[in-house]
Parts: sequence; structure tokens; C-alpha cells
Amino acid sequence: MRFSRPEQFFIAAGAGLGALASLAVNTGWIARGGTFPPFVYVLLALAVVEVVAGFATKQPPGTLFSMPARILAFALGVGVLILLTGGLA
Repeated sequence: MRFSRPEQFFIAAGAGLGALASLAVNTGWIARGGTFPPFVYVLLALAVVEVVAGFATKQPPGTLFSMPARILAFALGVGVLILLTGGLA
């Protein structure tokens, strides 16, 4: 499956958000044993990116990215988070 240019951006944003979440965990901004595990912040940030991209392109949110792109972006974000922090929690 080939991803469109906005989907490729979204997938790269997922990896970048995973790195930002791991930075926040390593510096102590997000507690490892807090109410929300760090991967929830990756998921919420991806939702914000999708809504902002939808408004920027004047398309309804949810129609710009396909489900495989969303799953891959989240998986890459969580994968980067696991690699950089040494685990999920």
C-alpha cells in the first residue's frame, strides 16, 4: 500500500511524538506510573495532529488519513517510545 504525502507526514509525526513523549518521561514531566501511561499521550497528540491537519487543509477531521496510516503512526510512536525509554511504563 502506498501512502499519500499527508499520510507520510502523519506517520513521521507519530515517530516524532513518540520521541517527544520519551523525552518527557526521561525528564520527569510525565510520571512512569502516573494515571495515564506515556503511550496515551502519543495517542492524544496524534489526534490533535489529525484535527489540526484537517482544519489546515479544510477537510473534515477523520477523512484525511486512512486507518492503516493511523495504526502505523501509533505503532511507530509507541515503538520509538519503548526504544528510548526502555519500556511502556
